[in-house]
Amino acid sequence: MLYKEDWDKSKVRLEALWQNEIVDRCCVSVIAPKKDSKWKFGPMPDTQEELVKFYMDGEQILKRETEKFENMYFGGDGFPIIWTNFGTAGHAKYFKGSRFQFAKDTVWFEPVIKDWEKDHLVYDPEAEILKKEYETMNFLAEQGKGKFFVSMPDNCGVLDALAHLRGTDHLLFDLLEEEDHVIAAAATIQEALKDASLKQFDIIRGNNDNGSTHGWMMTWSKGRQLQLQVDFSVMISPAMYEQFAMPELEYMTNWLDNSIYHLDGQEQIRHLDMILSLKKLNAIQWTPVAGQPPTSDFIPVLQRIQKAGKGLVLIPKKHEIEKLMTGLSSRGLILVINDAEDEDEARAIVKRVTELTQE
Repeated sequence: MLYKEDWDKSKVRLEALWQNEIVDRCCVSVIAPKKDSKWKFGPMPDTQEELVKFYMDGEQILKRETEKFENMYFGGDGFPIIWTNFGTAGHAKYFKGSRFQFAKDTVWFEPVIKDWEKDHLVYDPEAEILKKEYETMNFLAEQGKGKFFVSMPDNCGVLDALAHLRGTDHLLFDLLEEEDHVIAAAATIQEALKDASLKQFDIIRGNNDNGSTHGWMMTWSKGRQLQLQVDFSVMISPAMYEQFAMPELEYMTNWLDNSIYHLDGQEQIRHLDMILSLKKLNAIQWTPVAGQPPTSDFIPVLQRIQKAGKGLVLIPKKHEIEKLMTGLSSRGLILVINDAEDEDEARAIVKRVTELTQE
């Protein structure tokens, strides 16, 4: 790979991750500026027209990302990847009548299901926005061969997508009053996600060393991998989680070759036993939510995840490495460190992780 000479070694480690195994050390990604690099991420555009191009224009993305790759050191198992960031639970855009708007750090959706009896949810495989996503991914995948990887979009969470389409407040009431409509809509979204994902997997496979990647978790798989999530679940009870979320998770973990559940903060701990019961779920990614304690404060919970035979994807601050690695098994563990100052510090972090690796 053009920007990473030791990809073959990292590939072996990252594949072992799915088996909850270890090769020579736990996986660690540390991407930092090269020595003497002056590169900085430029300002985000302001207008909607410019934002659409920022997220969707292949040539603009390629120019911006290539400049970044040339100035970054990919330490440990970090690798150059373009995250096709088309919005979290962005598959909500693939339905007829959907309304959305790009913003500086996300995509906002306007609810379109006003009346369950009148506003039927219809997947549109020919939607212009979906065709544009395919076009952008195709372009980047062709340009990236031998140079960098291209990720799957952030299409995750059936209930999260439904919250976009219905509105979170309305959906919360619907769980009590419109169960049949919610279950039917979730099934429609699930099939749409699967259909679009199959095409997207096919687009990026040839570019991604005949596999698939995640844009910010820094994982690679020989097969199909996706992030699973139910961020909506911080507002519901375990009983509702079991009824409305678990069917999706059972289905998706059985359909995918590899899967990671994005656990968004401490409010989801009440659902953890159910998540751990998913036999084919490979790993859980712990998110240190703003305003909550850091990742290293939850070592007992993380140990519980490991004891259940699941891997861990952690994105801690660099000062947490010692505490985490002395408290956890290195098997099935990947640390994604995003706050290294420069190449020298990135190398030092990888060295220290190697020293701390334990069974």
